[in-house]
Amino acid sequence: MKGLMFPIADIKENKVIAVTGNVGHFFKIVPPDLEQMTTHEYEGFFEQIAAWLDCLDSKAYFKFYSWNGISYLETDSKIELSVPNVSVIPQNDALKIFFHNHELFSDIGIHDDYLSFQGNFWRILSVKSWSASPINATFIPSGVDYVLSVKRRPCEKSIKMLDRIRQKHLSSFMKGKRDIDSEGSYFEAEGLIEDLGQGQESLFSVELFFVLKELSLERLQNSTLEFQSLMEAKGVKLYSEGQSLLHLKSGLGELFNELIPGVKPMLSLRAHTDKTSHLRYLLPFKRSALMDEGILLSDQQGGRIFFDPFLKSLKNKNMLVTGTSGAGKSVFVNKLLHRLTETHPTVILDKGGSYRRLALYHDGYVIEHGFNPLQFRDPIYLREFILSMSDKEAFSKIEQGRLLLFIKTALNFKDIQTFPELLNALEEHFPGISHYFEDVQEFLSGSDIPPVDILYTDIENFPKAIVAPLIIFLLEYFKRITHLEKILVFDECWNFLKEHSSYIDECFRTFRKSGAMPIAISQGLKDFADVGDQLASSITNNAYFKVFFPQELHESVEITQDDLTRIHALQFSKGHFSDCYLKSQDNKYRKNLRLYLSNLELELFNTEVGDSAPFMEFFNNNRAYFSSNRDTIDAYIRIKYGNDENSCPHCAPVHSRCRREQSLSSRQ
Repeated sequence: MKGLMFPIADIKENKVIAVTGNVGHFFKIVPPDLEQMTTHEYEGFFEQIAAWLDCLDSKAYFKFYSWNGISYLETDSKIELSVPNVSVIPQNDALKIFFHNHELFSDIGIHDDYLSFQGNFWRILSVKSWSASPINATFIPSGVDYVLSVKRRPCEKSIKMLDRIRQKHLSSFMKGKRDIDSEGSYFEAEGLIEDLGQGQESLFSVELFFVLKELSLERLQNSTLEFQSLMEAKGVKLYSEGQSLLHLKSGLGELFNELIPGVKPMLSLRAHTDKTSHLRYLLPFKRSALMDEGILLSDQQGGRIFFDPFLKSLKNKNMLVTGTSGAGKSVFVNKLLHRLTETHPTVILDKGGSYRRLALYHDGYVIEHGFNPLQFRDPIYLREFILSMSDKEAFSKIEQGRLLLFIKTALNFKDIQTFPELLNALEEHFPGISHYFEDVQEFLSGSDIPPVDILYTDIENFPKAIVAPLIIFLLEYFKRITHLEKILVFDECWNFLKEHSSYIDECFRTFRKSGAMPIAISQGLKDFADVGDQLASSITNNAYFKVFFPQELHESVEITQDDLTRIHALQFSKGHFSDCYLKSQDNKYRKNLRLYLSNLELELFNTEVGDSAPFMEFFNNNRAYFSSNRDTIDAYIRIKYGNDENSCPHCAPVHSRCRREQSLSSRQ
């Protein structure tokens, strides 16, 4: 940096020592996710922050950074930091965090109103005046880098300053002059003096600098104008700092120097007086974070967040996804499956083909023509399977018990290899029982389904008579997958389960205990009204995660007014994104999510009628020329969209447990 000396002399652990002798202690701060708080928790958090601000060492400065999406704090205070509900972690390389590579400091170019550094162009904007309106934690937009320097003024000095403002107005008033601005300042000063005396407010010297970074001057100019306009709409006037600045001989370089960790802020020429109740919302004490790792998703502001449905600490992995038709339920579930199926065996019970392309892409096994009921020789399962096709009135509880007994006997003492052979063996005790299966014989094969990563079926491809038995077969298949972390997708099939609620309830209880993740999908909670209280409770009340898409809901024990507010804030833009609200049973996780799609995901998850024709035509005509389904579909994407497979900056989420997806993430 020409004309300026590098301001840092040394770094020892988290201490940054300036050439002036100032010693700054540098910390990473990890605040809570405010969006996951209730209104009461939110207000309580900022009350705690206000109390913390009021107790700051008045002899020390506190320089807060919101930098590349992470928050930091530098201070020369000797007092140990303890911020309410905020983790404070010492950082040993403050300069690397700020510069990425501080050895290139000399490469910084200072121009009339911008800086050039490491292929980027930077502009510094300072606050010229504040809005008089109340603000909250969303006042500063997410994703904007800024440096906020703060120093608390001693109470007695603050009162003296306010008294001077008051006396100035009174002097003008006695001379018979009326000044509206002066009157406003007078009444504000009066109120502040009272608040200061009661310990309800403190005053601070504050400097706030925004730093915009772009890859070109043109983009920098555009983003500057956009940001200035955005902040002006919030009542904040910004000044674009330049090389030759009034009252600042060293200009832009000097201002930039002040932003560097370890450099003591001037808190003079660009300083404002601010009070606790306003300042608390300017601190970078907010972040968007659902979990620390998992599948990469987005919040409603487009920020990156993670979601791991198999996190070990979760009470259970059961999930319920509800929303009106077309709201985005299948998009959300598809996103999860797309990142999890390679490491988590999955059974998909589809209704309408929402997951067919995904199963195809991941080389799933598709049940299209038939299955072998005797693949599993469990008597309880076989009884339930047979009852699903039978006249329910013909089988009382006693008859059901007899049926179970004779199934056990037949399996133990007869050489039975096929399901028709089992039915024939039961004819002796239950005459005509095989007749129940006459209309579905073509769907009962003698071939077993091998262990596969994905087992898929669409119940709409089968007659209604065979759907319930097929569901029972798939549940038994799922139970026998030895991998504990497995996934069952159950898409809007509840009307077939009424007569089997006890059996299915027991299945779901087993899944919950074993660590499996059943995903139940419905258009609304009322879909479970006809399946029996026991099963409805097992699916809805015991689901640890509930995911809500836009729908009509009312306040209840499960759904609070705060939940309804979040659900009403959900948005949808066809072809661009869809929102959903994710809530855990214990309220530990509460977050509005925004689902973006890459080109690949757009094609895999598309359920629009008629849109599948070109996709399937290409697949069927060209599959023989490629080594796998995936390669075939990837070729289709390249032809249709070009090589920019992941055009959306929020696409291609990564599950941190999957090595393959980690590799993908590193390439993005």
